Amino acid sequence: MKPRILISMITVVSLCSVFFSPTAYATSVYNYKPGEYVVIVHGRSPNGRYSIASHGEGDLGVDNFHLYLMDAQTGKKIGPLEEVNEILDTGANAYYAKWSADSSQVSISYRVDRHAAVMIRYSIKGRRAYIISGPTPIDKLER
Repeated sequence: MKPRILISMITVVSLCSVFFSPTAYATSVYNYKPGEYVVIVHGRSPNGRYSIASHGEGDLGVDNFHLYLMDAQTGKKIGPLEEVNEILDTGANAYYAKWSADSSQVSISYRVDRHAAVMIRYSIKGRRAYIISGPTPIDKLER
């Protein structure tokens, strides 16, 4: 085989491996085990009673993916945060929580597109999450 053809073949194979590899998607994905809930970034409330965790099924966690309000002490889910429904990522490290000091409110930020992120705010009362606002595009919040 001529060196020029060999180099061309290696280049094509290399490009295919880049374009078709999971890391080329630039998303955070995770293969959840059955019953596994992973706490998102800063997902544990300051008072230690609650956490926000992610869970999905199937390849890359895309089937039935949700964020959940969890009882942080028992590890049991309280309920899904249904408003988090337009997702790009399934990895817990792609979702960010910011709790109020008294753990009565939480804001969750995440990407809905490669270049677009949103934030949703919840009030936590009586072991339930109630939406306050959102999803609000983050770029509109910064202006």
